[in-house]
Amino acid sequence: MTSTQDLTQNRLFDVKGFIAVVTGGGSGIGLMATQGLVAGGARVYIVSRRKEVLDDVAKKYSQKGPGEVFGIKADINDPNDIENLAKELEAREPKGINILINNAGVTQEAEKKGHASSVDYHSADSVRSWLEGNGRDVWQQTLASNLISHHFVTARLIPALDKGSSIVPGHSSSIINISSISGTVKSTSAGQYAYAASKAAFTHLSRQLAHTLYPLRIRVNCIEPGLFPSEMTTGGSDENQKSKIEGAGSKFPAGRTGQEADIASAVLYLGSRAGTFVNGETIHVDGGM
Repeated sequence: MTSTQDLTQNRLFDVKGFIAVVTGGGSGIGLMATQGLVAGGARVYIVSRRKEVLDDVAKKYSQKGPGEVFGIKADINDPNDIENLAKELEAREPKGINILINNAGVTQEAEKKGHASSVDYHSADSVRSWLEGNGRDVWQQTLASNLISHHFVTARLIPALDKGSSIVPGHSSSIINISSISGTVKSTSAGQYAYAASKAAFTHLSRQLAHTLYPLRIRVNCIEPGLFPSEMTTGGSDENQKSKIEGAGSKFPAGRTGQEADIASAVLYLGSRAGTFVNGETIHVDGGM
């Protein structure tokens, strides 16, 4: 019989001692996830192509504890880097990992952002020009970064996640895929069709992987964030690798855009014992978009 003490937040959402890997964990939503895990006492490996970001985040956010942050430089679009990432994790964490957060992503269509109002949707030529505007290369690059790379990172880290399911009694390893509400909403996504399509595919891939990996006791769930401050939505970040969005939250019930706690709470839910009975699901952390 479960006691009341077993249902305290410290028991349910505890990630102390967990081993987590966050791709793109040095800024934006990835850093928010990293902060939540570090605050819960996890050892977090953040993955990025930018060594200066890795070093800066590891130094600043490890000091705040109680968990720790370590950086691993890797380009997850490069198969060799994925292999090297896996080998380094295996060497540093021979007992496996508990949490993988596939977060790294790009939008190659930034130049079209915010200009959907200039399209004449009653003109075939105007719509055609709008849809063809960025070309095939942008589609291929976006799908490679936002979908294909995550598939192969996940595949390569399955052995480590399999081991990780035995680290904490009663807990199964958790893959958390950071997709986007753009993959669900019925809109033009400001003309970012490749980005939205890549995120819709990533959400569906999450469901497929959940079905594939459950015999290994590895859960796969998806978070679809709405509007959050990040380098992707604002174009840059400050000395703490943080971004800001001003005056864009009035249309949400919360009266604001997304914040660190919104991502951290969803990650802690899915990654901890609290989410052990949740698999193949998508959580919209979007303020009601």
